[in-house]
Amino acid sequence: INEDDGISPAPIEANRSKFKIFQEGEADPLDGDTSNFPEFNFEHVRSWVAIRHAFKYSENQIEQLAAQDVVMLEKANGHRQYGSVEAGTLEAAKRIKQVNPKVKILFYLNAMCHYGDYAANKTWEEDWALRYTDTNELVKWRNRIISYDHRNVDFREWWIKRALDMTEHEEIDGVFIDGICKVGHRKYCPPDHAAAYIATANELRSRLQPGKLLIGNAVRAAQRGDCNLKHLKYLDGSYLEGWQQSKDTIRDTVELISVMGKQGRMVMLTSTPMGMDQKVTAEVEKTRSLEKRYDIVEDYIDFPLGIFLLGVEKWGYFTYHYGPPDASPQRLNVFDPTKFKK
Repeated sequence: INEDDGISPAPIEANRSKFKIFQEGEADPLDGDTSNFPEFNFEHVRSWVAIRHAFKYSENQIEQLAAQDVVMLEKANGHRQYGSVEAGTLEAAKRIKQVNPKVKILFYLNAMCHYGDYAANKTWEEDWALRYTDTNELVKWRNRIISYDHRNVDFREWWIKRALDMTEHEEIDGVFIDGICKVGHRKYCPPDHAAAYIATANELRSRLQPGKLLIGNAVRAAQRGDCNLKHLKYLDGSYLEGWQQSKDTIRDTVELISVMGKQGRMVMLTSTPMGMDQKVTAEVEKTRSLEKRYDIVEDYIDFPLGIFLLGVEKWGYFTYHYGPPDASPQRLNVFDPTKFKK
């Protein structure tokens, strides 16, 4: 877990009572609408992928992505080939949809980090950056990435419009909001910032075109309090990461997966190999055959897949990878979960 997320293992007492999206008698703001969710059945494990490629995906990679139920086109997609992340994302989405129109494709938008290479950055204003209240210095994630300030209403409109401009395209099925765990970080953010972000998110939800999805990197077993389930009042689902750090976070993740599915929210669990020792890791790194890498890491899928299957209800999707979500051929990253026979 990166300290920028402001996460520490949550207290385990009274765990059962905290795993609720809605309190007793509280209505679901989304009315439990799952009509636009990805295809789902229990015939096989449903899969999803997060991926980026600075240039152009190969035909084989497009085929791999088209075999998933959900594809989240990460930041830094296609900007070197097409001039901007927006253009690169849209081009990849069109190619994937030509192969399989049923794939749900999500546009990446960070809640807090101002990343480069987006066309929308041409209208970015420096006054919209978050600053420390005592020094007026810029807040920077990992000491280099400037931060958004959701208390600024002009920024809020710019950020929301970025999402809506992309979801106007029929090939883009929704938005993936990353960095939600950062919005109330006690070290970097003022006390009223988390509420300001919620206001932004609710406005985006209210203006989102009919039939479009809103997914986030929100729910985590290690997050203090309610594990960020409160964000599922405006989100259709959540990515789950950081769950492998302890027996408590593993146990709680099983229940979170179940709770989300039962209450009509998508679960997108991400996992890496578990149980690989240094010798096996060195073997993977040494091989220059991507197929061989797939063969090696398949032996370590059992535990994370088992955790997913213990909790999964309807609307659960699983991904398993080795290396960052980068499809550049020279990196030889494992990213396609459908290639594992198990």
